[in-house]
Amino acid sequence: MVEKAENITGKRTSVTLADGGYHTIANLEAGVRRNQTLVMTERYHNELRGSYFKDNFIFNSNTDSYTCPHGHQLIFRGFRCSKHGVIEAYRLYRASRTDCRNCPAIGICTKDKHTGRALWISSSDELLHRHRQLMNTDKARTLYSRRKELNEPTFGIIKDQMNARKFLLRGLANVSAEFTLLATAFNLRTLWRIWSMSAKLSNKVKLKITDRLETTTQINKLFGTNHEVLSVLNFV
Repeated sequence: MVEKAENITGKRTSVTLADGGYHTIANLEAGVRRNQTLVMTERYHNELRGSYFKDNFIFNSNTDSYTCPHGHQLIFRGFRCSKHGVIEAYRLYRASRTDCRNCPAIGICTKDKHTGRALWISSSDELLHRHRQLMNTDKARTLYSRRKELNEPTFGIIKDQMNARKFLLRGLANVSAEFTLLATAFNLRTLWRIWSMSAKLSNKVKLKITDRLETTTQINKLFGTNHEVLSVLNFV
């Protein structure tokens, strides 16, 4: 999608805002190759807020181990394949079951009393960790907050207010023509709102100017043309 936008606009942006549905390792790696920053949340970002998420475990390169928030060590146990059938080697780090059984976080950090808490670390975890650090910055949050102001209302208005929840025609050419009509209607709707607001603002300005002139005329009748008195009254 980023490449398609670049082909249409003829420009390559340094920062791209995207929905959490586009948060994949492949897209993050593509952003690195293209030297583009991708500002987007993770689909399961609520899980990242937990105190015992794996990013809160401290890695020690000297001992090739992790330390949990309660100070227990997770030792490297070897390589494992993905539990989801993906052909990728994971480095498995696991804590002592004795430490986990006696830990006050048992049941929260892990429910495995037999083998203890484990961390599955892949080659892409470093990239994910860097991206999470980016998304925790004020700059990234400010940029991402603009996304809901830029494009989300458009889809909401087209689907809810214009009742266009599905295409009525079939075929790429017909669907393109149908969406062009929807986009034209949306743009005309937006222009009408802008023109309407401009007209109301213009009328308010005219009323304020008229009220100001009437007030000045009344003051002149009461106090004459004493500029010192007028300036004080106008200031108040």
